[in-house]
Amino acid sequence: MKKVSFVLLCLLASIMGAKAQVGYQIALLNTATGEVRANETVKVSVSLSNSANEIFYSETKQATTNDFGVLSLTIGNADTFKDVDLNKMPFFIEVTANDVLIGKSQMLSVPVAEVAKRVAPLDKGLIVGKWEEIPKDKTNSYCDYTFMNDNTVSWVYHYHYTYGDGSEGWKEYEATYNYVIEGKDVIIYGLVNGIPDSNDLYNCNELKFIDGLLFDERHAFKKIQ
Repeated sequence: MKKVSFVLLCLLASIMGAKAQVGYQIALLNTATGEVRANETVKVSVSLSNSANEIFYSETKQATTNDFGVLSLTIGNADTFKDVDLNKMPFFIEVTANDVLIGKSQMLSVPVAEVAKRVAPLDKGLIVGKWEEIPKDKTNSYCDYTFMNDNTVSWVYHYHYTYGDGSEGWKEYEATYNYVIEGKDVIIYGLVNGIPDSNDLYNCNELKFIDGLLFDERHAFKKIQ
């Protein structure tokens, strides 16, 4: 009996048409000669799992290689990702062919159309207004944002300052930027006016909206008006 090896060519996790299916390809080779196993039918078992190693989809099917020994598989259906927990990404795919384990690999992208249906875009009305850093550090520095309806945002940095005569007080650095809402994220970019770009602290910044608060890499902000 001839031994057969399976070599992974590529792995795609994408929408195929409008059905949230996964595309997967492997090449079937003869171990002894290295020749491709063209036009050969094999049994393929596939499972999709999440980061907690929970399988949310599996199937077994017959598939036939093409003239170059490549198996092209279409995995899943319109409901494959319907009820998956998107908080347990990344997802993984495991494949066996004729009971030989090909391997388990991370899906390098997710079915974007399915995710978009599940994660409604952030309402701009929730963002427009003034947001203040919490907790506010009035002994050192803090900042706030004011988002406008015209997709500009004012950023004010308040910092404690010691003057030459030893007296102390507060100063402010203010600049205006553009912003755009992408899903549940608020992307701040580009200096509209204010201090020149060389001093621009927020030339590109991403804020995440979670439970009524905005978060960047270091701070949290609450809406105060």
